[in-house]
Amino acid sequence: MFPSSLNQLNLEERKAHAELMVIIASIDGELVQEELMMIESLMGSCMLHPEMRVDIRNMLNNPPEFDKTVSVLSETALKLALRDGALLSAVDGEYDKKELRILSAIAKKAGVEKETMSKLFEWVEHTLNLYNECESILSL
Repeated sequence: MFPSSLNQLNLEERKAHAELMVIIASIDGELVQEELMMIESLMGSCMLHPEMRVDIRNMLNNPPEFDKTVSVLSETALKLALRDGALLSAVDGEYDKKELRILSAIAKKAGVEKETMSKLFEWVEHTLNLYNECESILSL
């Protein structure tokens, strides 16, 4: 929804980012509408070609392998995936243990410390609260 550093990644990394979001969303065995909407939004904001988006959607039933997917991501791309993955994991109202484990694995690969992860989770909570506050302001 907002301008993002995702657009500075090459096409292979942007595709892998979307694939990683599919992995995160489907890891708990339950895909909810909010997760699907966020994946669609991320694919749109990083300007993935419509045919590539269809490929990503088809992965929802059979997610790609985590190790293969993250192997093409740079440190910057891993950190962006961590940011978006944390939001994606929280959008349904709670973090599943499996989601937390995969976020931890991404953080480790990106060299992100636990203290930074704590700050990231605080940011996610703050961001979702602000979004909900705006809906309240507008009586939505």
